[in-house]
Amino acid sequence: MIKFTAFVVIVALRIMYQPSPAQKDIAPFASPSPLPTTTISAPAKLISIDGSIKNNKVILNWEVGDNETADQFEVEKSTDGKNYIMAALVFGTDKSETDKYQFYEKAGSQRVLYRIKLINKDRKTEYSTVVEINPNV
Repeated sequence: MIKFTAFVVIVALRIMYQPSPAQKDIAPFASPSPLPTTTISAPAKLISIDGSIKNNKVILNWEVGDNETADQFEVEKSTDGKNYIMAALVFGTDKSETDKYQFYEKAGSQRVLYRIKLINKDRKTEYSTVVEINPNV
């Protein structure tokens, strides 16, 4: 009796969910709908960057436009202006339009040059202008 009941339920479900002739090539239970629209966003842009020393800390501040497309920021530093190393990795916030970011580290005794490498979600990069921090001035 259980096998017969299960058979009847399966047959009933097949009858109820038969695709109409116009939907034969569509998967069961799917409804035809238009493809989702994709919006192409402008890549994030560095608007400004500045740096200072306060309480024996180097503080970098930068602002980004079209922030929602920014993936991450590499804070790079150099003592000679030619060879830069990554000092920090800062992740984007996904906040729309503009957003502000900050990096700080202990100030050293020599001049250091900083720049921001902006990496967009599409992997395109942009570099900021260089900010010079000189604790001896």
